[in-house]
Amino acid sequence: MQTLQLALFLVMLELTVGSFVSLVFLDMRRDTSRGFVIFQGWLYLIFAVLTLLAMNAFATPQLVQGYGLDDRWVRAQGPVVLLFALLMIPWNVLLWADRPPEGAKKGKPARGPASGLARLRFAVGALGALVGIAALVVDGMAYRTLASSHLNGAFVVASFLAGGLALGGVMTAMLLGHWYLNTPTASGKPLEFATTLMLATLTLELLFTLFVGVSTARPTLTTHVLIPGTTIGTSGGRVTVITPTPVPTTTTANGHAQAITAANVRQAPLTTGAMWWLEFVLGFAAPLALGAIALYLTRGRSFQSATGMLYLCVSFIFIGEILGRGLLVAPIFS
Repeated sequence: MQTLQLALFLVMLELTVGSFVSLVFLDMRRDTSRGFVIFQGWLYLIFAVLTLLAMNAFATPQLVQGYGLDDRWVRAQGPVVLLFALLMIPWNVLLWADRPPEGAKKGKPARGPASGLARLRFAVGALGALVGIAALVVDGMAYRTLASSHLNGAFVVASFLAGGLALGGVMTAMLLGHWYLNTPTASGKPLEFATTLMLATLTLELLFTLFVGVSTARPTLTTHVLIPGTTIGTSGGRVTVITPTPVPTTTTANGHAQAITAANVRQAPLTTGAMWWLEFVLGFAAPLALGAIALYLTRGRSFQSATGMLYLCVSFIFIGEILGRGLLVAPIFS
């Protein structure tokens, strides 16, 4: 199993849950065009299918067994994520069936009291959002053992929740900004809401990440083969292992052996510390600054410029989440 593959599943789950939760909020506000909600609903259902595939390929209980995770919560992961994905189907069906009244303007938000189908959709959407949040909590509880030095890993669970809402919120905001290109006279309140949600939750995730603490992951078992010449001696109840130090060599182009020195040993270009700094600079500082600019532009109805800022925010937050989840799970593969 590779670190990046497991981190990708965790980020896909955060993206899907956070996107759907933010979309349900926008739907309940009833100030977003129906066409946008329908398009996003089916798009996020595709995200859910991809998340299920990633879970079955990289994060089943059998694949992560023995890596120091909380096995009880890992076993609960599959049913909860599956239920979340299944609840998105009736929500989308109810959304499609709730046709606007005759004479309603295309691309405009709903007016008047909500219909019976709309109220049922709100209930199913709220239930689906709660199950999605529960899925993030379950995964956070399963992986909290990797950094449980503070409050028994509570900050790990909180960072999963905040990260999911931040990533999903900025994805919804960015796509909503593109939708304004088709409806430039629409209200800017939905975009303000989604952008504010991203800024608030990303700030919380930054605080939680600062308090996560050092890794407490148990390294995987490694074995070493004794090379020829090793002697094992026992004396007075003590065991002494003596191994001669060989000089590593490599073969040159003409077939001669050449000793490997410290000067020609390849070193990793980036250390864990460098990746940690990249996470904070790219995953937190940059999108917080760009998101604040996007919120300012949205309030001035400069939707095209705000969308450009949000597009960059999506890229930076996605990179930051991959780095954060990768650094969390990396010690179990060392």
